Amino acid sequence: MQVRALGDITTRLGDRSPGRTDWTSGFSDMVLLPCNIGWTNGDFKYGIAPLIFAPTGEYNKDQLANAGLGYWTFTPMVTFSWLSSKIGTEFSIFSGVDFNTKNDSADYQSGDIFHADATLAQHLPLAGGFAGVGATAFYLKQFTGDSGGGATLGSFEVESYGVGPTVSYARKFGNTQAALDVQWLPQLHTENTTKGNFIWVKVALAF
Repeated sequence: MQVRALGDITTRLGDRSPGRTDWTSGFSDMVLLPCNIGWTNGDFKYGIAPLIFAPTGEYNKDQLANAGLGYWTFTPMVTFSWLSSKIGTEFSIFSGVDFNTKNDSADYQSGDIFHADATLAQHLPLAGGFAGVGATAFYLKQFTGDSGGGATLGSFEVESYGVGPTVSYARKFGNTQAALDVQWLPQLHTENTTKGNFIWVKVALAF
C-alpha cells in the first residue's frame, strides 16, 4: 500500500513541504466467518453471513500507510444471487453494515458504514468448466459520524462508488470444485477517503 497526502504540511520547525508519501506491506486484518447460512430455490440463492474483521494487521498512528485499521469491525451480510441454468446469466448482490469499535491507540471511533456490491455477468462453457465475463459495481456510505479525541476533523463521513470489469472461471476436478474470480474496481467518486483502484483475486475450493 502506498499513501500520498497532498497539500502544504507545516512542521513544528516551521518548514513547509508539498506533501508526504508513505508505504507499507504485509498481512492486513484477518476476516473471520463464524457461520454461513444459505437457502436455494431453483436458480435463486439467498444467504446470511456475519463477518468479523480482527485487528491483526500492523497499525501505527504516526504512519500514513498501515496494513491494519487498529479496531474490530462486525459486519452482518445479506446476499442474493440469480444464476440462470438455461442461459447462464448471473445477477448477484451483497450488502452489509460495518459496525466499528474504537481505535484506542488513536482515540478514534469510526462511524458505521453501509455498503453493497452488485455483479452482472454472462457464463459460458469453456475447457470443461464455465467462464464468466461481466461488470461489478459498488457503493459505500457512512451514516453515523466519527467521534473521539482523535476526530479533529469532525464527523468526516465517507462515501465512495465505482464500477469495473470482472472475469471468473469455475471447474470441477474430481471431487473438488474450484473457482477463480478476478475484479478490477476503480473508484469513480470518493468523499473523505482515499481514492484509487481495487484489484481483487479470489480463489475458492470446495471438497
